[in-house]
Amino acid sequence: MYVARFNLYWYLQVDYSDLSNLLNLLFRAEPWPKPLHQLQGLNAVRQGEDIERAARAVGTTAKALQLLTCSRDPAADVLRMGIDEIDDVNRKKAKQALGQMLLGQSAERAFERIYSSEVQPQEFELRDVREGRTDTDYRLLNGKGRPVYRINIKFHGALFRRAPEMVGLEPSDCFALATYKIHSALQKQEDEQLPYFFAIVGVRHLSGESVGNELPRDLVEAAALIHQAPKGPSVRNFEDRIVDHLVRTSHPVYMKTFEEVLRADWYILSARRADQLLRRYLFERVYALKVRNFARAFSGAEVDMHFSLSRDLIPLKEFLEVLRDQGSTAITTRLERGGF
Repeated sequence: MYVARFNLYWYLQVDYSDLSNLLNLLFRAEPWPKPLHQLQGLNAVRQGEDIERAARAVGTTAKALQLLTCSRDPAADVLRMGIDEIDDVNRKKAKQALGQMLLGQSAERAFERIYSSEVQPQEFELRDVREGRTDTDYRLLNGKGRPVYRINIKFHGALFRRAPEMVGLEPSDCFALATYKIHSALQKQEDEQLPYFFAIVGVRHLSGESVGNELPRDLVEAAALIHQAPKGPSVRNFEDRIVDHLVRTSHPVYMKTFEEVLRADWYILSARRADQLLRRYLFERVYALKVRNFARAFSGAEVDMHFSLSRDLIPLKEFLEVLRDQGSTAITTRLERGGF
C-alpha cells in the first residue's frame, strides 16, 4: 500500500533518499528513465556499490555519479529544477492528467469485470491492446483466436446543460462523441472488415479534475515536477507509472472511482450506427454546424455529434447477452439491421 511518509519530502525539503524511495515504488526493479537513472546509480553507490560498476549498471558515467555524491540536492541537479520551483499551472496540468488517466483505467477495468461476468472465456477472448495507445482498447477474438470486433471505451461525465435548446436532448440523456472519431472508427472498420464498437459509460460527478483533486498531494507534486523540469523524463511514462502504482496497490482513490464506474449504466454503439445517426441528425445534433464561426467562438472545441443514451444506444449487458446466447452471427445480423 501507499506509504504516507513521502509527504515529508514534498512539504519540508528536497530529500534525495525520499525521491529515490518513490522511484523504487513506481519502477521497482526496472531501470529508471533518463535522467533519473543517475539517481538510481547514486542509490547503488550509497549502498556500497563500486562507483564504476554502478555507473555501468545504469548507463551513466562514474564522473556523473561522483559529482552527485558531492551534491547537496542531487534530484534538483539531475532535473535542473527544485521542488520549490513548481508553479500552479504545471501542478494543475499534472492533477488533471493523472485524474483523467486513473478514470480511464477505472473504466477499462470495470469493462473487463462486466465482460467476464457475462461471457465465458472459452467462447470469446477479450484481448487487451491498450499498450499500443491506438484508438482501440480491446479486441474480441473467437474460439480460433481470430479477431471479430474492435472495442473502444468512452467515458462521459459533465452534463451538457444547454442540450435541450442546442441539440434537443435532455442533459441526463445526452452523450457527445467527436465526429472525427466516428469517421476514424468507420474507416478502420472498412479497411479491416472488423466491426468497431464504442463501449460508453458515464458518472456525472466524475471527471479528470474531480478525481485528480483526491489524489495524494506528493504524487501530484512529483508529476508536476516532471512536467516542468527542463531535464525530466517522458511525462506520459512517468504518469503511467503513478497510475499503475495506484491501481496495483488498490489505492482508495482508485477503488472508489472503480466501484462508481462499475455500478454505472454502460452502453454499446457501433461505428456504423453512429455514422447512420450522424447523417440522419446532422443539423439537429451537431451544434457546431449551426453556429457561425464556431472554431473562432469556441477555440479548441471538438465538433461533436450528440446521441440519446436511451434511444440511440443499446445497454452493454444486452449486447453481451446476445453474444453469449446467440453468438457473433446474431450480432452481425443486428448490425446489418442497424440494431447495434
